[in-house]
Amino acid sequence: MAQFLKVETTTAARATTLIPVDRIVNVSETIGGSNTTVVIQLDGPTAGFPKYTITVPNAANGAGVCVKTITDAMVANPGGIVSTVVPPLTTAQVPAAQSGQQGSIKITQPAIYTPFIDCTYAIS
Repeated sequence: MAQFLKVETTTAARATTLIPVDRIVNVSETIGGSNTTVVIQLDGPTAGFPKYTITVPNAANGAGVCVKTITDAMVANPGGIVSTVVPPLTTAQVPAAQSGQQGSIKITQPAIYTPFIDCTYAIS
């Protein structure tokens, strides 16, 4: 397991955030109208738990996919220092209609992974 998760966002003030993996106690998500909010809760004092809140456009695969991207990144780089969290798929690729063709399949719409919008730190 990597020591840190790296979250890259489109917000210039927080373009890259490193989250310590060994302090993560819970990962949850809430799907809103157009964005999903992922909360990564860290261990902390009894007065309040520190947390990171990541905002990302809603994924094409629905509920649970954002939590899966975080947990996949946590185990992706065993023994490493940093593991980058890849945003979930926003728009799936669309292959050309099948008509008995042989060989490679043409793609009419590429897969789109919309970058994370923001990643903030707070103590609740």
